[in-house]
Amino acid sequence: MDKRIIAVSAVIAALICAPACAAETSARIESFSLANGLEVIVIPNHRIPAVSQMIWYKVGAADDPRGKSGLAHFHEHTMFLGTARHKGGEYAAIAASHGGDENAFTGHDGTAYFINSPKSELPLVMELEADRMNALTPSDDAMEREKQVIIEERRMRIENNPEAMLAEQADAALFRNHPYHWPTIGWMNEMEGLTKQDVLDFHKAWYHPNNAILILSGDITAAEAKPLVEKYYGHLPKAAMPPRHWTDEPPQNTARRITLHHPNVKQPQWTRTYAVASVAYGKKEEALPLFILGEILGGGKSSRLYQSLVVEQKLASKVDVDYSGFTIGPSTFEIGIIPENDVSMETLEKAVDKELQRAVTEGYTDKELGRAKTLLKAETIYARDGLEGMGRIMGWVRMCSLGTDYFTKWPDTIDAVTPEQISAAAKDSLLLTQSVTAFLLPEETP
Repeated sequence: MDKRIIAVSAVIAALICAPACAAETSARIESFSLANGLEVIVIPNHRIPAVSQMIWYKVGAADDPRGKSGLAHFHEHTMFLGTARHKGGEYAAIAASHGGDENAFTGHDGTAYFINSPKSELPLVMELEADRMNALTPSDDAMEREKQVIIEERRMRIENNPEAMLAEQADAALFRNHPYHWPTIGWMNEMEGLTKQDVLDFHKAWYHPNNAILILSGDITAAEAKPLVEKYYGHLPKAAMPPRHWTDEPPQNTARRITLHHPNVKQPQWTRTYAVASVAYGKKEEALPLFILGEILGGGKSSRLYQSLVVEQKLASKVDVDYSGFTIGPSTFEIGIIPENDVSMETLEKAVDKELQRAVTEGYTDKELGRAKTLLKAETIYARDGLEGMGRIMGWVRMCSLGTDYFTKWPDTIDAVTPEQISAAAKDSLLLTQSVTAFLLPEETP
């Protein structure tokens, strides 16, 4: 299911560093701002002579105008279609010819663009990025071709994938009023109506230095970065930013159930998704306990659900639990299960509900807590090995208005979570009235 961000699961998996790694990072993360409002974060890592430049904009699919879903994602694509200085296609070609690896992604909360390149090419990388922040000049033909690209992307990613189709419908059922209701890629009928002017208006409204965060990670220091950032980004003017008009989700009081029968489904799937708090929304203090609860319930083959449903009762062949806590708005706690052959959905669901009730009422053993906390702290000990990985981590942390020290404090804050806090979070979160239960089934025989 779409977790508001394409890479949010990777961020969660990459945020929790071992204490030694955190100690190494804490002394070196530096930040500064330009007069035009551009926030800059520098994360030195001198293992290889390369730098990742990642620029985040505080605008995403949740900011799509009503009736124009998919506009933020379409705009992301058009950022590669040319400016007055660089024609369409030149951005990627220039980056590649100088050893750069570039890409971008759109989520509900934000949009990011990155280039990993040799350190020597960083001035060129900054020049390219600042140029397209300033203004886009795509041709009409290029815009129409790119619209067909995103339409085909939707066909491939969603409409030819029954699991993705059901996940999209589950999100729409779970969030009735919040803009997370709309898919990041957009609804097909609205995507078809997007225009070049829509994109240019979107760019003019949101793409300014005082709505951006520039993250540099790799073989660079703040002292080296600051003159370069001033030279290439300092001349860009700040602008009055529009408010983010996000409608809030009303109290949820009704369990929802949806079913998709599809000819491409060979193996049934059962999924339940709860609307829950995040690090930036609702009962924020329950976010860390929910991370730990997710590990206890579904963190590998020693987890409760796996042991009960797969090993002991032999009702399921696979169990996944995912808490997507790094969102500005409400988050999701999702349980996905593939039943064994000839196990009915009714039997499976009763067994799952029994285990979830245990999670609310019976508490947790010291062994379970220790294992879950160890997993969360150790999962990302290699977070700093790559280039843009740290930029992704820090980007989502800052999208949620958390400080740069959130990363370094993570091990201690995880250790401080108590069994009572986990039980309270489970009681508040695992409510059928704030959930969608989804069934993915083979096509029915007439």
